[in-house]
Amino acid sequence: MKRPILLLFAFLAGLVVVSLVYYVREELRIPSPSPPGGSGGRPGEGFILEIPRGLGARAVVGLLQDNKVIRNRYVTLTYIFYTGARNKLQAGEYLFDHPLTIPEVVNKLTTGAVYLHKFTVPEGLTVEETAQKWQEQGFGAAPDFLMAAAGAVDLVRRFDEKATSTEGYLFPETYSLPAHTTARQAIEAMVSRFQQMVERLQQAVPATNWSLNLHDMVILASLVETEAAREDERPLIASVYLNRLGRRILLQCDPTVIYALQQANRYHGSLTLADLRFESPYNTYLKAGLPPGPIANPGYPSLLAAVQPASTKYLYFVRTTEGRHTFSETLAAHNRAVALYRKSVRLTRGMAKAQ
Repeated sequence: MKRPILLLFAFLAGLVVVSLVYYVREELRIPSPSPPGGSGGRPGEGFILEIPRGLGARAVVGLLQDNKVIRNRYVTLTYIFYTGARNKLQAGEYLFDHPLTIPEVVNKLTTGAVYLHKFTVPEGLTVEETAQKWQEQGFGAAPDFLMAAAGAVDLVRRFDEKATSTEGYLFPETYSLPAHTTARQAIEAMVSRFQQMVERLQQAVPATNWSLNLHDMVILASLVETEAAREDERPLIASVYLNRLGRRILLQCDPTVIYALQQANRYHGSLTLADLRFESPYNTYLKAGLPPGPIANPGYPSLLAAVQPASTKYLYFVRTTEGRHTFSETLAAHNRAVALYRKSVRLTRGMAKAQ
């Protein structure tokens, strides 16, 4: 009599185990049916969930369930403990924009597939303007960025011992940064990217064929960046400055004066004749040769133009109303181009007033 009862209990126990295993397998296989982020979310919208540092596995799972990322905390915990993921869950911001299975959610957290924020830095900005972008895009305060930049010169001196600041070496690009990235970390990424661009330059044009050393090349590239309106003109502008350097003619680059005035908080939006006499080592109307450092952060096309300039005899250029430049070999030709430009400006203004 006892044996049939024992067999019945064994059968029932086995049935329970099989049912439990099947249930767990189904829970692991089926994504959460609710839109992540709670009942108010809409499919495809998604939301970002931050996992704070120091949170234990149970608290993390509770947070996931509260936000409807998972539907069964007990199966999730079992899976985490069974797979050894308990101490591998990483803090950070995670994007959940569609239902995931429990293994997919746990894998996301253990691999640290955090959501990355875009930090966009246009070409030709100064360090101070880059700091403003840092603040405008919600990453932190501009003064903190400036302080970090001032303390990061050591990063640049590893490959340019003449550098006195990070100006010119914060490569302009769109960076993908995790939440809570510090200004120092962002600057490290930007300087590292600059180094990668230098390696790319050396592949395009061996450093032995450069007409300038790295430090002066970056300075020249920054001048090209601030003057160029069109990409195809960058090599031409670089050639003008190199030709003037070769003949020991003052560069007379307006952006260098603007930069000098900005550093002294004296730039008001346009240059005057008095501004051109402003005493500064950056004023190329007064000081021969290149300025002592870059005046902006150049992009790759300007860097390439500095090491691969056009072969010309041009010594002058003036901007036209179409956003391009007229290049000249002689002062007489340049003066004619300037007169033509001024005439076109007057005509444009006259037509605007007539309308």
